[in-house]
Amino acid sequence: MSRYLASLGADVTGIEVSAVMLGKARAAGPGNITCIHAEVTAHPAWWDGRPFGGCPCELALMDIYDLAGTLPAVRAVLRPGGWFAASIVHPCCPGSERGRGSWPPGQGYESEGWSISPDHDPGGVRIRVGATHRKLSTVLNALLDAGLQADRSVEPPAPVPAYLLWRYRRR
Repeated sequence: MSRYLASLGADVTGIEVSAVMLGKARAAGPGNITCIHAEVTAHPAWWDGRPFGGCPCELALMDIYDLAGTLPAVRAVLRPGGWFAASIVHPCCPGSERGRGSWPPGQGYESEGWSISPDHDPGGVRIRVGATHRKLSTVLNALLDAGLQADRSVEPPAPVPAYLLWRYRRR
């Protein structure tokens, strides 16, 4: 996403907690992407005070345990009317043959919290970093509580919803 936005001429700032992922981003990105090694909730330590027009977050919020700290930080760095576009594994989906849903293994929708899934892609990310399942109402209320206003939501076509995408704006 960062490279795409940069290719459109945007000045992009990427915040990444993993030094390994940050190194990969720096190696792959064009010159107008600034990569900062930081925890997003450590705002304003990493922020220079210039408001952002938008903040994308692609399939990462389920990897971020501190949603209540993350979303206010996103709102704080956005200019008024600025957008926050994100995608997550759909919280209502238990998973399918295409992949693991967001629910903790062997548990149901009501079981919010962090888990790892040793049976899903043993060499993949879920076995290494896990994921945090939140009910849909938890996610939507956290966005509203952070001062973000719903603009658009999308569930890409699938027999069972696999992903949820949205765009919210700073009120």
